[in-house]
Amino acid sequence: MKRIIIISIIFLPFILLSQQWYQIYDEGLKLQAKGRYQEAIEKFMKVLSMKPQDEGTVRAYGTLFIDYFPNREIGICYYNLGDFQKAYDYLKLSLSQKPSTRASQYFKIVEAKITPQQPQQPRYEQRQQIPIQTQPQQPKEISKPKVTDMLKIAVLPFDTKGLSLDIGNMIIDKMITSLLSIQRFEVMERAELEKILQEQQLSLTGVVDASTAAKVGKGIGLDAIMIGSVSSTGGTVSIDARLIDTETASIITSKDAYIYNQDITSIKKMVDDIAQKIAADIPILEGFVVQTEGNTIYIDIGSDKGMKKGLKVVIYREGEDIRNPITGEVLGKKIIQVCEAVVNSVQNKLSICNVTKSLSNEQVFPGDKVITK
Repeated sequence: MKRIIIISIIFLPFILLSQQWYQIYDEGLKLQAKGRYQEAIEKFMKVLSMKPQDEGTVRAYGTLFIDYFPNREIGICYYNLGDFQKAYDYLKLSLSQKPSTRASQYFKIVEAKITPQQPQQPRYEQRQQIPIQTQPQQPKEISKPKVTDMLKIAVLPFDTKGLSLDIGNMIIDKMITSLLSIQRFEVMERAELEKILQEQQLSLTGVVDASTAAKVGKGIGLDAIMIGSVSSTGGTVSIDARLIDTETASIITSKDAYIYNQDITSIKKMVDDIAQKIAADIPILEGFVVQTEGNTIYIDIGSDKGMKKGLKVVIYREGEDIRNPITGEVLGKKIIQVCEAVVNSVQNKLSICNVTKSLSNEQVFPGDKVITK
């Protein structure tokens, strides 16, 4: 009996040690999921001192099996921290030890960020003197129109106080015209809006709160709907405009302005300024999917690039080139729209989105492209 106890005491530290590696690895995964990448790297480094390479599916203890890829996860952490060279090195090491789809997907993203830049730097410096106009215009020409439709919105009649009905109607018409001229939105014409609502036996009367406006907008297939108020007191005219998301009824952006007279030209200028500011609050941003968890998508566009909670994004990927059969010139690429998502949380360099609409039978993968709608 004493021998058994002594043997147990001798081997107990080794048993505890064998259990410890997978616990540390799990802690690293949890820190990584929370965006605490530097702390996660420290955990993965520690576990590598116990089990020194990626092994794929391994037994932790008993009947518990886990996927063990510490080098891969270190590479992904460095990618999220913006250290692409270290990310490249660790992902390459992981692929050499135990290839995985996740490592391959991230490796392609990182490789694209590193490899093209180094050989092309001297050429770029030589060509800087040549004023090529087409290069900065390419994202606008190719990305937005060919990837997704513009944000579909409508302007509901504003709540008008202290002004004539004619001025109230003029403000709505001017707002629609200003929004259309920006070429950022697909704006439903007022007559078309009224016709659709009449067909659905709905009325614009009394639509002043965000929740009701969202229901009206969602019912007629809009992404967002604008509501607001215009009032005049003591010769001062003020306008308040809010853009409401039709899925969540949350306010995407709101702007207000006022002038000290009722001059029509000044009122129109004020409405135009508000429209411009609203458009500026919904920028066209592009980036990549960096991680997925079910219907949750992590993208590399954060507040540092102007991303805001409530904005809608389209996830897509580019297919094969479309070429002119006569000249062989590449005219564009086939675009596969995967899904739409809404931004629920924004960090400095990262945003977390939830899928709201599937656009194909395709799944979302890290490396897929993202653009705001």
